[in-house]
Amino acid sequence: MLDILIVTLSGLVSSWTIYNSILAILGVSWKPMEEKDHSGKTFSLIIPAKNEEKVLPRLLDRLVNLEYDRSKYEILVIEDGSTDHTFDICKEYEAKYNIVKCYSLPKANVPNGKSRALNFALRLSKGDIIGVFDADTVPRLDILEYVEPKFKDNQTAAVQGRLIPINVRESIISRLAAIEELMYEYSISGRAKLGLFVPIEGTCTFIRKDLIEEVGGWNEYSLTEDLDLSLKLTDKGYKIIYSPAVISWREVPVSLRVLIRQRLRWYRGHLEVSIGKISKINWKIIDGTLIVLTPFFMVLNVINYSLVLVYSSSLYLVALGFVSIASLLSLILIILIARRHMIEYFYMIPSFIYMNFIVALNFIAIFLELIRAPRIWIKTERSGKVTGEVIA
Repeated sequence: MLDILIVTLSGLVSSWTIYNSILAILGVSWKPMEEKDHSGKTFSLIIPAKNEEKVLPRLLDRLVNLEYDRSKYEILVIEDGSTDHTFDICKEYEAKYNIVKCYSLPKANVPNGKSRALNFALRLSKGDIIGVFDADTVPRLDILEYVEPKFKDNQTAAVQGRLIPINVRESIISRLAAIEELMYEYSISGRAKLGLFVPIEGTCTFIRKDLIEEVGGWNEYSLTEDLDLSLKLTDKGYKIIYSPAVISWREVPVSLRVLIRQRLRWYRGHLEVSIGKISKINWKIIDGTLIVLTPFFMVLNVINYSLVLVYSSSLYLVALGFVSIASLLSLILIILIARRHMIEYFYMIPSFIYMNFIVALNFIAIFLELIRAPRIWIKTERSGKVTGEVIA
């Protein structure tokens, strides 16, 4: 009986890895034809900002120079409890550009300050489409030209752009974190190619204002408000489009301390997403549920170390076959990512060790949820450095 249980769980987690790896490999090479439009829909571009003096000027310089009719978009910076010069920097841009507006929020006791800032800006926004940018994001100047035509379809609720690490080569941690994030990013691309679930990622994201209001805005009590919103919109039958042409660069953690804090917030956030309120079941929702359950699948990876206990079982070779295929596909994916994003091939080896570290973090995240530890939004620290190519 123990043999069957171990092999079944091993096969389950290996199948999940194989599934996501295949999607990511498909996503690496996906380059659909996408049209541009210079003006049409109006946009409100929102930047939630807290202690972002190192990176906010870089983002604002890009946004005020987008290749789009300036009369058709506004930029709203929502500062929340900064102790540096973030708000002062914003006011300098506000004085120089009439499309930039700065607001400072009073203190409030909610777990997700970003969601609070977004909901505040939503009430002030004038655009048809809400664009969300984290302060460390560096968008291409033509992003709105690619986004606008996609909203001609009234069933399109949101457009998610492709996110690429901007500081891959800054440290050992940044290289390993970049590999992890790009594996997820390309799996989304593969999902989009096959018409599966596309999650909103929280930056370089564009959503119809009326639909955000329809679902009640961003959840201020969820640590992953973007995934929560994605499921709500998909459940209502709307489409979320992923666009490889809508490119933005963003920072990945460069130190172990920052990485641990960010990842624990992400993984705990997955556990907080409510799938019990889903009203319909289809393959998109099932696929989305597989993303939500990522922490559980990651923790299940430890079961593969138990295969030694069933060595004498006839099912051992079956389980070993699944594990081998999953490992091979993961290796192929890491090679493709390393080649495309200028990460030395040497990091293929420590990346597998790193993934075991991520398994441990997911276990801690589940434990913190079980003991109902306080949910605290800890802002990811930025370095403001660029170690990769950024295209205008």
